[in-house]
Order: sequence, then structure tokens, then C-alpha cells
Amino acid sequence: MEFLDRDGVRLAYRQVGRGGPPVLFIHGYTCDHGFFDAQMEHFGASRRALAVDLRGHGQSGKPRQAYTMAGLADDCAWLCGRLGLERVVAVGHSMGGAVALELAARHPGLVAGLAALDTSILSDQRRREETLPRLVAGMAGPDYLEVHREYMSALFAPWDDPETCAAILERMARTPPWVMLSLAEEFQRWDGGAALARATCPVLVVSASQHRSQMEELRALCPWMISGQTVCSGHFITLEVPAQVNAMLERFLARGLGGLAGER
Repeated sequence: MEFLDRDGVRLAYRQVGRGGPPVLFIHGYTCDHGFFDAQMEHFGASRRALAVDLRGHGQSGKPRQAYTMAGLADDCAWLCGRLGLERVVAVGHSMGGAVALELAARHPGLVAGLAALDTSILSDQRRREETLPRLVAGMAGPDYLEVHREYMSALFAPWDDPETCAAILERMARTPPWVMLSLAEEFQRWDGGAALARATCPVLVVSASQHRSQMEELRALCPWMISGQTVCSGHFITLEVPAQVNAMLERFLARGLGGLAGER
């Protein structure tokens, strides 16, 4: 791992390879850069690849502050600037897809394309009115780890490897409670539809075996969106079915970046 200091907060990252367009991997809620190890190994052989530990996660600093998608996106843009990365393809898993969307909206000159991997871009009524309020309330209480475990366990599928699932939950539980709570609150505020509608670059949306957003609604907001879906995997597709994910990302890099973005 390498580190840079941004206004007193350490930001950790791993970079491999050379060539372009460079790929920026952004992990999900309470995860870390290691959730993209298979992608870093694959894409680092042919291009420059960067995987970050977002502020509050992994080996990055974990200040007691408000955590927002916009703020995390600005951290990513700052890192790219310091490391000389231009026209990146931002690939985000879960919450990382939301950060990638904000990165594209806030720094359009930086992002050549983005891929959101099993990201809840549009929340349905149950998630807005039941799931997220329950998560926020639980994160604020003494049993936050059990609430977190229950929330994340619901994202696994019958096909997922039990040992991998157990390791995922153990790694995610290392995130400080103030980070968990702040981001849970941010999930309630973040407007994924507005972020997607502002995207002017090519967009790939990859779902796990069950869609987390209505694809018709997403396509209405972003008509040039490309979509894909993995087979026999729960939410953590970069770990469970890396070959499927890598193949879709390869095709997007080879053909999707020359799509219809911006032609509204």
C-alpha cells in the first residue's frame, strides 16, 4: 500500500501496471481495496490500475466527521490529480458505484467512463421507508455490529461460498461505528437518479443475480447505459464471480467507451 496525506487525513491506495485508459476501483460500504484484488491482478497486466481505501475504510484515516458520496468522490479526484491519472474509467462496487457516479458528475473532465457494479442507484419504497431507517437506527445503538451483520448478510445468495461470506463479514466489521452510521445516514439523502442523470460519459451497470434497481427507470435517466448481469452470485460479485465481472469490464473498455454518451 501507498499513502498520501490530504489535509491531515491519510488516504491509502494500491496501484499496479501501466497504460491506459487507467482504471480506478472504488470499493463499497465498510469494505476496502482488497475486494478488487482479482480485478487488480487481471487489469494490471495490461493497463494502469488503482484501488483505493476510501476515507474511513481500510488503511485510510478514519476521522470523526460527516461522510458523503460527494466528499468521497472529491478524495478520489484529488488522488487521481496527485498521481497523474487522467481520463480514468471509474469502477465502483455497491456504494463505490455511487461514489463513481458522483465523481463523474463533479469531475466530468476526469472520468472517461464508469461502471457501477450491483449499486442501489434508485431505492424502492421499502428500502426508503423501512430498510434504511432501520439501518440508521441500529447503527446509532449499542448493537450496531449485529445490525450491520444482519443488513449485509441479506445481500448473500444461496450460491455464495460460506467461507467467503464469513470472511467478508469479518472484514467489514472492522470499520468504525461512526463511519458506519454517517454513511447509513448518507444513503437516505443521496439521490442516485439525479447523479445518473448528470452522467455524460459512457455508463455500464452490472447487476448480481437479482437487480438492485429497476433497469427501465435507469435507462430512462441514462438512455445510453449499457447493462449486464452475473449468474449465480449474490452482491459481492467481484469476489464470487470475478471472471464474469472481468469479462464484462474488458468488453466495456474495448467497445463501450466509444458509445453514445452525451447524445441526449
